[in-house]
Amino acid sequence: MQMMKKMPNSTTDGLPLVAIDMGSCGFRLMVAKQDADSKGECSPLRLLAVEQSNRYDCVSKGSIENSSNASYMLREMLLLASNSLKMDELPTAVTLYGGRSMRCQDVHAMRYQGVKNPISRALLDNMQNECLSKMSQAKASQPIVAVDAVPAVFQLDDELVTGEPEEGSLATKVHGTYSTFWCLKEAYDKMVGTFDRAGKSIEHAFARPHALVEALATEEDEFRGLGIIDMGADTTTFTAYKQGRYLMNRTVPLGGNNITRDIAMLGISKENAEKLKLRFGNAQERPNDKSQVRVPAENGDEKFTLIPISFLSHVISSRLDEIMFPIFELIHNLEDEISVIYLTGGASKMAGMVPYVEQHTHDMHVSHGSHADWLADGTDPLYYQPEYSALVGALLLNAKYRRQHPNKKLPETLIKRFFRKGIEKGIGLFDMEN
Repeated sequence: MQMMKKMPNSTTDGLPLVAIDMGSCGFRLMVAKQDADSKGECSPLRLLAVEQSNRYDCVSKGSIENSSNASYMLREMLLLASNSLKMDELPTAVTLYGGRSMRCQDVHAMRYQGVKNPISRALLDNMQNECLSKMSQAKASQPIVAVDAVPAVFQLDDELVTGEPEEGSLATKVHGTYSTFWCLKEAYDKMVGTFDRAGKSIEHAFARPHALVEALATEEDEFRGLGIIDMGADTTTFTAYKQGRYLMNRTVPLGGNNITRDIAMLGISKENAEKLKLRFGNAQERPNDKSQVRVPAENGDEKFTLIPISFLSHVISSRLDEIMFPIFELIHNLEDEISVIYLTGGASKMAGMVPYVEQHTHDMHVSHGSHADWLADGTDPLYYQPEYSALVGALLLNAKYRRQHPNKKLPETLIKRFFRKGIEKGIGLFDMEN
């Protein structure tokens, strides 16, 4: 019998990279390795395991509605992944958070070092944590929590630096601006509760737009300014990014499933409606198309339903216009800031999406975003699909985080915290009695 490999249980050192995407209506998990050579250059990601689950209808529009069912799905994915890797367990993971309540706002932090001293990792982490704390304590109509603070622009004395300055850079005054993503505390607490119930720890949380920019954007894109339209099953999110700063992040609570449900109203099952959308659907209306498609009927005496392609395209374009109208308005307001738009997410695969978006965004370059350069040769072609871009970005951010924080201790799970506090309390009582 083959023995299961033991996993380190005190630090992240030696653990594979594990990322979980809590998408708009289900979970995806990806496990990978990224090796570095003697010069610190990193190789592409080598995928080790990929799992997904939507067993329970417990995720809606990017937010968890039932932590108990969600924790079961999480445990199931982690168990399947660890079994395929012949490992005891995967104790931790980074997670992505998006959700309809997520917003982005610039937050500032400043440090005076007295004299021109090197900038340390501890100082940068402290500034980032200050921005997270400021955002979480900001006054709002409902309690909020900061999920991710991304270094945007730094002023080092008289020098302006895009992004986070290199450790060791000399400066007396360090002024940092962080693009800080926040969401409703209630929604975020359900995500944390899901991990707690599963007995797993969150190594780090990243905003989903942060991961998408990491996976899709080039240096040229960042300089010119780019927009990312992330089309999920239940939500569609637009993110604008330029020269280190997130200019906009907005979510429309509609997605690909809304189009599928509209097609199903023609008298077919949702499963067949989804197949019809991907095979014959088109983002652009085709009123002159006289062809028809015969689809099994869901109810009634008829065995089949005949659906004209022209009517199918009308149904799709009508709903798509509703979904995309507010996003096109945002893009028009940012015409002077961005010049390229990437489409990503599972719902972006429908035919005609690129010319449809081009038609509504004058003179902008539109294409499907690609994370292909980040994957090792020989990777299953399935994982080049746009629905995996955010996970690939999360793995890259996880690898970068570990390089910046070598030998970092694993975060404690709720169960471990409970037993540790119990033991400490017991020891304290013992000392008092003696």
